[in-house]
Amino acid sequence: MKGKIKILLINSYSFEKIFDNWKNGINPSHYLMGKVELEKSGEFQVDILPHQKYHWLDTLGKFIKIPFLDQQVRALSMIKNYDLVYMPYPISISKLFTLLKIFGLLKIPVVGLAHQNFIYYKNKNSILNKLGVKHLRQIDAFAFFSKNLMLKTQKDLKYNQFEKENKCFSVSWGADVDFYKNIKTIKKKDDLPYAVCAGTADRDYDILIKAFENIPINLKIYCTPNTIPVSTHLPPNVTVDTSWVPYDQLLEEYVNSSFIIIPLKEEIRKKGNTYGLTVLLDAMAVGKPVLMTQHSFLDIDIENEQIGLWVYDNTPEGWNKKLLQMVGEETDLEAMGKKAKQLHLQKYNIQNFANQMAEVFKTVLKRKHKG
Repeated sequence: MKGKIKILLINSYSFEKIFDNWKNGINPSHYLMGKVELEKSGEFQVDILPHQKYHWLDTLGKFIKIPFLDQQVRALSMIKNYDLVYMPYPISISKLFTLLKIFGLLKIPVVGLAHQNFIYYKNKNSILNKLGVKHLRQIDAFAFFSKNLMLKTQKDLKYNQFEKENKCFSVSWGADVDFYKNIKTIKKKDDLPYAVCAGTADRDYDILIKAFENIPINLKIYCTPNTIPVSTHLPPNVTVDTSWVPYDQLLEEYVNSSFIIIPLKEEIRKKGNTYGLTVLLDAMAVGKPVLMTQHSFLDIDIENEQIGLWVYDNTPEGWNKKLLQMVGEETDLEAMGKKAKQLHLQKYNIQNFANQMAEVFKTVLKRKHKG
């Protein structure tokens, strides 16, 4: 293969805005899922497809049940200039592509990231489920953030052994090393020890609030107005901030905390999603230990890696017990934090992820040319 491999990057939200933010030092590069690092290698040209241009096409797409129709139509008009299409969120943004592939009208390889459950229908024999399977089977390859998610998807999409070996790749996402290099602890002398919990609708803040009663450490919760805890009574050591907190400000809270908490709702953690992974990677990047709801769809075992503790009993009592262990004398939070940082530098970083994606893309293209 001569020259650079040309990739068209299509996403379900504005990557061009995130790319501008990265250039201005506002957010890390791993939000772009490897684009920056792939291009730095000199082997790839990764072009972001502008998020939206023709609103009327998206309106039409909603009517005919093809989301993001505008992006897909524009992509098809320039597809001949690229070797491969890369979709970090392939479920909703690929329906026109996969429809064309079903009828043999589109040959370009499409690679999607897999970090969430693809099949949600309980009735495997329903028409909607069968259509969903047919749609997703047209994607040429998936790069999985979770080995258990890969096994589940192989079963859901009814892959045969050849498809398992040729369409499924295990990768490790990670944070941008350079972005976090200069983040330093700036604790004030009168600051009391605290833990931080931040996230969206998948967090169980109410369990955590109940668990923090009589815990000798403060808790700072950062959430959105749509995810305010139901609890009206807050223990004196718990605060809830529902305002929009810039990422650099949240990182400052992370780096000055004792540890970071990721409490997942019971119904969420069993669905095959990698919920909590982004915050876990943030914690590792700033060198902080983690207390987290046990999560079998994450490849990072925080207890085996000695960077935190799992909460198996997802009740206020279970959380209270683990919180007491976390703040107890037998738990060395500083040592956990150092191991978390080391793991980030050595394995779970965006450069390693980009290297893995480069091999995925090359493998898919070699297979196409052989075929």
